[in-house]
Amino acid sequence: MPKNIFNFTIRYINNSLPTRSNLSKWGISSTSECSFCLNPESLLHIVAGCKAYLDQGCFTWRHDFVLHFIAQSFRAVPDIKIFSDLPGYLSPSIITGDTFRPDLLLILLSNFLYVLELTAGYKSNLYSNSIRKEISAANVGAKVSIQGSPFR
Repeated sequence: MPKNIFNFTIRYINNSLPTRSNLSKWGISSTSECSFCLNPESLLHIVAGCKAYLDQGCFTWRHDFVLHFIAQSFRAVPDIKIFSDLPGYLSPSIITGDTFRPDLLLILLSNFLYVLELTAGYKSNLYSNSIRKEISAANVGAKVSIQGSPFR
């Protein structure tokens, strides 16, 4: 893992990132309010709870950034086809159709299909996002057959 990501992860786990709440506790900032919605800016608020941040597409950006990192990691694996809605990748709809588009499809030459669904939702609706993704994955599993695909 790159050093900067490792350091960020450790600081995230220990809640020592410079959120406004932490800066206020440390006496560096006079306010703990989120600059987008004026609610207290805790770590969980930044990561998955700010409605204004969601409306601006920031959670989508985070989701796509993590997905891109994962997809890039698989590019080094030989004999694998990667499908994602991200720029620079084949679209999963080539295999699943337009109705069901998982975040990432990986097809190995041994005819194994792996489906990845990544959720980056509100803290308050993580359960409903998880259920939605499970239903989506089940539908993809029901609709996608590797048999007879051009990758067989």
